Amino acid sequence: MTDTPATELHKLAAQCNNTAWNLVETPDLSPNQRAALVTQAATALFAWQKVGNASQIAHARLLLAWALARTGDGATATHLAGQAWDVLKDGALWERAFALAARAAAADAANDPEYPARHAQAARAGAALSEDEAQMFRASFDRIRVP
Repeated sequence: MTDTPATELHKLAAQCNNTAWNLVETPDLSPNQRAALVTQAATALFAWQKVGNASQIAHARLLLAWALARTGDGATATHLAGQAWDVLKDGALWERAFALAARAAAADAANDPEYPARHAQAARAGAALSEDEAQMFRASFDRIRVP
């Protein structure tokens, strides 16, 4: 039995999502890795927009915001992080923490004067996470410059 197109898109979204998160967490990205990060995150968002629910799409926007922040496109990263925040701000604590971290990363990339406050807000949210959640949070949050 072959998979349906929706199943194939779901698999593609998950695969691209996982690959992109691994790159977000990589300390020093080469130009090829930077290109792969944006490509994988954008593909994940495209696929989730076809087969995902509102939460999955918000998480994909958050991931693409991270990717763009890591590659220096602060304006677009800020826009996408804001869209993700609008959905995730009422989610679980870990979702809010990751969304706040993406907003901080975007603010840093955009040279936003609000960056230190956004970084502090994300750090406070990360500090409230369980040990396992905090470990995942730090893997990406530690890629952000400390103000």
